[in-house]
Amino acid sequence: MHLARAPLIACLLALQPLLGCLQAPRRPSGTIEYIGSSTVAGFLRDAEETYAAIEFRIDTAPESSGGERAILAGEADLAGLARRPAKGTLEQGVRATLIGRDAIAVLVGAENPITELSMVQLRGIFSGEVKSWNEVGGPDMAVVPFIVGPESATREVFRSLVLGSAVYSGCHQIRPDEAIAEAVSSTPGGIGQLSMSLIDSRSGARAIAVAGETPSVTSLDYPISRPLYLLWRRGNPTVEAFVQWTQTVEGQNIVMQRFVGRRVVGAAGSTPGDRRRGTLIVFTETEAVYDGGIYYYPHRPYEILTPEGLLVRRVPNRRGENDERPMSVDLPPGTYLIRTKTRDASDPEFFVTIEEDMRTKLDVVALLERAN
Repeated sequence: MHLARAPLIACLLALQPLLGCLQAPRRPSGTIEYIGSSTVAGFLRDAEETYAAIEFRIDTAPESSGGERAILAGEADLAGLARRPAKGTLEQGVRATLIGRDAIAVLVGAENPITELSMVQLRGIFSGEVKSWNEVGGPDMAVVPFIVGPESATREVFRSLVLGSAVYSGCHQIRPDEAIAEAVSSTPGGIGQLSMSLIDSRSGARAIAVAGETPSVTSLDYPISRPLYLLWRRGNPTVEAFVQWTQTVEGQNIVMQRFVGRRVVGAAGSTPGDRRRGTLIVFTETEAVYDGGIYYYPHRPYEILTPEGLLVRRVPNRRGENDERPMSVDLPPGTYLIRTKTRDASDPEFFVTIEEDMRTKLDVVALLERAN
């Protein structure tokens, strides 16, 4: 018996160096200088306890715009953006890694009975057209809108998605971003914009639904959301190891304490019983994703816009990296412009009409093949 086991033991001893190589890679230790978005900084503070090999020195005063300038000037090891990086930034050797998506919540005070607003109503409020809450179904009380400072990506993303070509008017500017909640809760008729991740339940302000969707870490259909990026350069092993970790299951679990993770599985859309809706399914081109030794072919994302070109929502068209089914999206009846993403970067557009209680299918691949 002992003689029979001897060769096996010898083999295991010989394999020990190889098995050691297969263990999780060592995390380089050190300090990372971070400048940028206060929203992304919330994730870093959450990650610091779990990813114990490093310490962050965080400066959020310059927000996203300052972070982008800092990484270009070599003044930071890592920068955070709560929006897409500028094309010119990436052309200068800066790397951008998507870590998740953030919802920009609409906050009202506890005394305000309003629980939901449409995108049109929000546009009226923040453009100064709506002066009283009774114009949007609320009490006879003046509307007092608050917005964050111009250095914060929250301000421009919200303006782009909600106001379109309109501009802010009659709004009170607040710094830092976190102070929005206190300003709203302490001001009768107050309403404000703030990253969902920065809401403090103790502030007295609360988030309301927008277009029937409530912001949450599993809500893929909330219409006011933006991507979150880390900007970095090659050559710093500590930074590179950390950025790679953000894409792992452990890293994404930290992301999802505040944000919608890259691999979140959630409802594509819900239809309240008393709302008029139709369903849209878009079969976009697929792309290969390698996951756990298997290739998956999920559909590419697309955008839904109004006929005038105002963004309604961005659709990832997948519920996870390995989901090969296109998403079903509930929409009010009407005509929409669908802008797709293709491998050749032609990004074709199509008009579709959504009818109540009807399912509309748009097969982009078939239409492009027919056109060619």
